[in-house]
Amino acid sequence: MAERKILHSWKEIASYAGRGVRTVQRYEVQLNLPVHRPAGKDRSAVLAFSDEIDAWLSEASKRADAASVSPHKETQQQVETKRRYLALAANAKRNYEFANAAYESCLRQAKRVNSMLERMKGRES
Repeated sequence: MAERKILHSWKEIASYAGRGVRTVQRYEVQLNLPVHRPAGKDRSAVLAFSDEIDAWLSEASKRADAASVSPHKETQQQVETKRRYLALAANAKRNYEFANAAYESCLRQAKRVNSMLERMKGRES
């Protein structure tokens, strides 16, 4: 039996699994990578055991083989999350366009005011 190592951080877990930190964090959320949080909070320190990671990776390869046979179908939560992100992106674009239009309008108004001030100075001289 292989020695059970304790992996004390996302960086150690990622290095052991041969993946990036962000990838193993995503695996925890989406694919139930066995990660433990001693504080019991969602965003606290993490640790993992090498034998559990090995078992999970072994099962993940079996799941990947099975998934290649049947196409991946998004869950309702994933679909709703994508819709929310698209709505946020559309709102951000619209807000940018409104802000840009307002900025352009202010520039035009500033030019008109400066022009009026120059004419008034010309009359006073």
